[in-house]
Amino acid sequence: MKDSITAKQLFDQLLHQITVYETQEAKEIVFWLLEHELNLRKIDILTDKPINTAKKTDWATIIDRLNKHEPIQYILGETTFYGRRFLVDKPVLIPRPETEELVALVCEWEQTAENKPEAKMVLDIGTGSGCIAVSLAKELNDARVTAYDISEEALVVARKNAMLNMADVSFERVDILRYLNKSIVPEQAFDVIVSNPPYVTRQEAAQMRQNVLEFEPHLALFVADTEPLVFYEAIARFASKALKDGGLLAVEINENLGSETATVFMEAGFTDVAVVQDIHRKNRFVRASISKKTKNHEGF
Repeated sequence: MKDSITAKQLFDQLLHQITVYETQEAKEIVFWLLEHELNLRKIDILTDKPINTAKKTDWATIIDRLNKHEPIQYILGETTFYGRRFLVDKPVLIPRPETEELVALVCEWEQTAENKPEAKMVLDIGTGSGCIAVSLAKELNDARVTAYDISEEALVVARKNAMLNMADVSFERVDILRYLNKSIVPEQAFDVIVSNPPYVTRQEAAQMRQNVLEFEPHLALFVADTEPLVFYEAIARFASKALKDGGLLAVEINENLGSETATVFMEAGFTDVAVVQDIHRKNRFVRASISKKTKNHEGF
């Protein structure tokens, strides 16, 4: 590649070499690449700004990785979530736009809830990259955030993201499916419990894109076809004891199992249980509350 080239020429060269994405998606990827590598904005490309490619970016390797379906976020090692930069690596899922809506749901509750506490205790179950926990630590006033994950590798990434965004989050290695066996579930410890647990069934894998199936961690994605709600059942049992009266429980869900997921929380004694749609009008979240009068401590 020449040492002197215009932004539009470089854009066209890279776009031509990406063969596994539809044209519009490939264009967005190239815009992202050029911004990350050369600090070029879309307007620089559209106006064909002269650039100097003295920086020795290994475009051939990047294009090869893209054409093998590796997500651009893993190639660059970062993404943006809720207006902040987050590091991502293969031990963690790439944060999705829908999950930003989950953060927004919690923030809306914090702004409108009656008798809300001045200092809020927040728990994120299955934190992954830490995108939810870090975002809530930054967005909620006087929040003390704890985050659980089973994967130590994921927690390493999450801790880096907390440092990167100067967020005060306490991270703990916890397997929520086995936590109840310890018989030390904290009584009414949290004002907010939030989670984006694994919810994709194995039979749904055939409908997923190759860049997700081959590169993102299956531990954070999939549940058995015979137990599609196993994480929600565990979260419901845990949260029925650990959530404070009037607190908020909010979880991201499988769009095909909205009513079934809501039933899990109703049967665990939660009130005000509602399935909430995302911006695309898909059943994407369940939100709920609880009170002492309705708590069911069976099994504790």
